Parts: sequence; structure tokens; C-alpha cells
Amino acid sequence: MQPRICRGRRGGFTLIEVIIAIAILGIVVMIGVSNFQGMMEKYRVEGETKQMFADLMDARARAMQRNRGFIVQINSSGIDSKDYKTYEDTGPLGTEGDGSLGAGDTLVANEVVKHKITWNSGDIDDFSFTFNRNGISSVTGYIRFVSTTTRPDYDCITVKATRIKMGQYNGTNDCIEK
Repeated sequence: MQPRICRGRRGGFTLIEVIIAIAILGIVVMIGVSNFQGMMEKYRVEGETKQMFADLMDARARAMQRNRGFIVQINSSGIDSKDYKTYEDTGPLGTEGDGSLGAGDTLVANEVVKHKITWNSGDIDDFSFTFNRNGISSVTGYIRFVSTTTRPDYDCITVKATRIKMGQYNGTNDCIEK
């Protein structure tokens, strides 16, 4: 008996099978890129929050160490002018240590951030507060970085008279400390 030979069939993939495989692969890549971009945005917000927290802690520590006030100024007006600055209260003789920002005060930190900054639940255009010689804040409340991504682990900073803590904004005008 002779073996049967199939002459019309060859191994391989049809054009339709290849197109379907490429379409599925494209969908999987799009989902992955979308998730990656969301994660990157989340990490940017967390990074900005951690940087500001470090700057606030530095200003508070320097205020106690140097026995001089430090002023934190937050500016979120305009599209590209979201920033905050820290000044050492070193104004001219007679005005140093007055707790207000003046021409002679020394710039310590100047950070430009991508996300809008709010103080408590309202937008701010130009807001400032001080840490006095004892490291006590002149205001209480929280600073928040506004983002449209999934909730980052840290996106707000609670400022109280004697402490500063990072937290997560809960969506109802409150910063839950972590």
C-alpha cells in the first residue's frame, strides 16, 4: 500500500490569521501603554508631593537652627507658573524677622511643578506662610497637588502649627495623613 500524499495543503498561517494576531497584539500594547502613562502620572504627583514635603521640613529645620523665620510662598496662577519658593527672612536691618516677604529676603528653594497646587479646598494665586524661629507654622491646613489620574499614595501635605505630614486627598476636602 502506498502512502497518501496531500498535494494542495502546505503548513503556515493564512493572511487572515496573521491580521487577527497583529490586531490582538495592538490592543494589548495600547492597554499596556495607557496603564504605563497613568502610572507615570501617579509617580510624578507623588514625586512633587515628596519634594515639597522635604522643602517644607528643610525650611522648618533651618528656622529653628538659624533662629530666623522662613517664608514659604505658593503661586499657582496661570498655566506655566505653578511654583513654590522658600525664603529666609533676612531683610534689611529693622525688617529682618518680621515674618513678611521683603526685597532683602534670601531665596532658599524655588521649585516649578507640573500640577496645580491648592490650599485646603480653594485655588490660590499667591499664598504664603511662615515658620517662626521655633519652627511653628503661621497657618494650619493642607496643600494639595491636583491630578486627574488614579489616586496617588501621596498627593497632599498637612501643615499644622508643630508638624508637617504627607497624606492622600480623599476627594471630600480632607487630607488623610499616612
